[in-house]
Amino acid sequence: MKIGNRVFALICLSSLCSCVNPWDNNFAQTQEETFEDADAPEEVIHEGLSFFTPWGYEKFENAFRKYPLLVSGCWGEGQSYYYSRAAQVYPAFVIDYQQTSESDGQALGEWIKSAIDAGFRIDTNRLYLTGFSAGESGSYPLAKGLYAENLYFAAIIRVAGQSQSDLGNDIAKKTALWYHIGLSDTETRVEVAREALENMRSYACNACAFETSASDTFTGYERTTVTLTRIFHPMFKYSEYTGMGHTPGPCYTDEALFPWLFSHSLEYR
Repeated sequence: MKIGNRVFALICLSSLCSCVNPWDNNFAQTQEETFEDADAPEEVIHEGLSFFTPWGYEKFENAFRKYPLLVSGCWGEGQSYYYSRAAQVYPAFVIDYQQTSESDGQALGEWIKSAIDAGFRIDTNRLYLTGFSAGESGSYPLAKGLYAENLYFAAIIRVAGQSQSDLGNDIAKKTALWYHIGLSDTETRVEVAREALENMRSYACNACAFETSASDTFTGYERTTVTLTRIFHPMFKYSEYTGMGHTPGPCYTDEALFPWLFSHSLEYR
């Protein structure tokens, strides 16, 4: 090897050991980013829908970086907990989407494509949904509508929905889900939640999934969580909370919740 080539190789090796390519789309997941007040999210509007940019979106070093989109369903509790707990650790676009039907999901898919065409750097491998009650009853229809646009949520946090227990194998194959239900909620909601668990167990995509069960009190309630793991990822998690009623708050106190959500990407499917 010529001396010039040796020097170049040493420089490349040193760079790999000491820094991360600032144009890497996965930069947020490998580096702790620092922000100033000027880096705060800004409200923008596209095709009549208001949404917020990620922390640091306009920073020079992030000019080519793509970001997840967090869709906050009905009641909007998902974005409030995200901003108070995870927004600077997992910068993302955020849209408050108060819609629940399958046609609304298809409209969301069309809007996402249009926003990308308009120059917003949304990573379609990392679309996420969270919501509570009606917001999570609508999570399955929104996912089905998105599917009609050949798009998928990489992961969904569903809290106490009371309808739509069948997501379907094709979507479940791509979309991770963490379902939360309080056992002191209505009988109907608990029944729907347990039906969703049985449906997940029956899907062909989970035929070889490894099932585990664990109990804890991290949220202030006794909680039992069933996890179906496949392709080395916890693709379905189902948590029952003893003594908890119709409330979203406790599950968001789990420090593992947002790391679980943002760990999922269609790149791994």
